[in-house]
Amino acid sequence: MSRLLFLLLAGCAPLATVLDPPLAQLARWQDNPALAAAQPVVACADGHPACQQLHARRAEACMARAMAARAPRAACPGLSARGDLDCALDAYHAARRISTNPALAAGHAQALICAGYLSANADHPRFGRAALEAAQAAGSTLLTTRAQALIDGALR
Repeated sequence: MSRLLFLLLAGCAPLATVLDPPLAQLARWQDNPALAAAQPVVACADGHPACQQLHARRAEACMARAMAARAPRAACPGLSARGDLDCALDAYHAARRISTNPALAAGHAQALICAGYLSANADHPRFGRAALEAAQAAGSTLLTTRAQALIDGALR
C-alpha cells in the first residue's frame, strides 16, 4: 500500500487509478474538492482505508452545495436542492456505516431534517426519527430539538 501511495503522490495517478481506484479518487478529490459532489464514490472493498474518507467528503460536498442554495437566514434549502440533499443523505449513511464520527452524525441529522421538511407530511415522522437518532449520536441538543419538532409537527 505504501508503494502505491508513493506512486500516487509522485504523479502516477493513471497507474494508481488502475491499481487502487478508491485511493486514486481520493487523490483527485483532494486536488479538486468540487468533484466530490459531482462524482459517485467508486466501489470500495470493506475495510479499504479510503472508503470512509470518500463517503464523508462526498456527503460534506453535497450538503455544502445544498445549503448554498438556501434563502438568506433559512435553516434549509428549497426544493431545488433536493437532489443535493439526497446525495448528502446517501453519502452520510454510507460514511456512518464505517465511522461513528459525531460530525458525520450531525451532518446526517441536518440533511435528514431538511429532507424531511421538503417531503410530504406523511414522511415527516420517518425522517424525524432518523434525524433524532443521528442528532443523539452527534450529541447535539439543537439538532435533537429540531428533529423532535419535525416529528411533533407531523403528529398535529
